[in-house]
Formats: sequence, C-alpha cells, structure tokens
Amino acid sequence: MDPFKPLFRALAALGLLALLAACDPSGKALLDLRLAQLTPNASTEADVRKLYGEPDSVRDLPGGAKGLVYPLGPEGAVTLLVRMDGAGRYQGADNLLTPENFSLVHPGMSGFEVRRLLGRPGTVQQLPMQRQVVWSWRYLDQPNNRMFVVTLDPSGMVLSAATEDDPRLQGGR
Repeated sequence: MDPFKPLFRALAALGLLALLAACDPSGKALLDLRLAQLTPNASTEADVRKLYGEPDSVRDLPGGAKGLVYPLGPEGAVTLLVRMDGAGRYQGADNLLTPENFSLVHPGMSGFEVRRLLGRPGTVQQLPMQRQVVWSWRYLDQPNNRMFVVTLDPSGMVLSAATEDDPRLQGGR
C-alpha cells in the first residue's frame, strides 16, 4: 500500500471541509468559493464571466432568464449552472451533477438532452467494436467520488445509464 495515500485522502477531506464551510448569505454551502464574490440581484453577467471565464455552454431558462454552464476542473465533481435573470443579474448557482438529475437519464433519451441536463461529460470513450460511446461524469457522493456513466448508440441515443464506484478508489484510472 502506498504510505502517502492516507495523507492525500486526509488532505483532500480537509480541503472539502473548507469548501463546505463557506456559505452564501442564506447559509447554503457554496459549491465553489468564487460564488462568495457574487451577490444575487446585484452582480452582473460580466462579473460572473470575470470570475469564471467563458461558459462551456449557455442555455435559455424560463422567463427570459439564462444559465451559464461551468464544469469545474478537468473531471471535477461539480458542474455549475449559474442562473442569470432576464436583465443579466446573478440569481444563484446549482450543481447539475446530482442523483436527482442522474435519475432523469433513461434509455432512448438523446445525447443532446443528457448534455443539457448534466453539462459536458468529464470523459468520452469511443468503443468502436461495440459501436458505442461512453460518457462519464465524476461527482461527489459523500464521502467519496463516484461516476455516472452513460452509454450511447451510433445515433447518439442513450442505451444505458448507471452509477459506479470511482475506479480511482481501487487504484484504476
């Protein structure tokens, strides 16, 4: 066993606790510390873009509002949907990578719908022999990271969706 593995896990847990200790004005834990710099109904889209850069995607939300999608990290456990009202004012942020959203993914759903629901996958794997593509998202399921995995057919339709243990916990990739 790697003697540094427990140390790295402890440091990761401490970092996660520090992140969870940060709260917004309503007392809700922040998904990302940069959110503390944004004020609902006052901060603008320009403020959000200054902190996060260009969003991975932009989507229309009800009532003329829009959502800016920011996957955090190259395989981060959070994909933010930053909500802006019709006047371009910050309204809050939500994590798209939740068990509730995963439960909405089903066979026959289009890949476009899945990406709209969850944001860009953390990894994409081509399986040419099976003529399939596998999308996966790493997410935090206390106390560990897990994987949500979606398999698509050649036409981009969902064949299956499943939650799995993160293979990195067993020394995999």
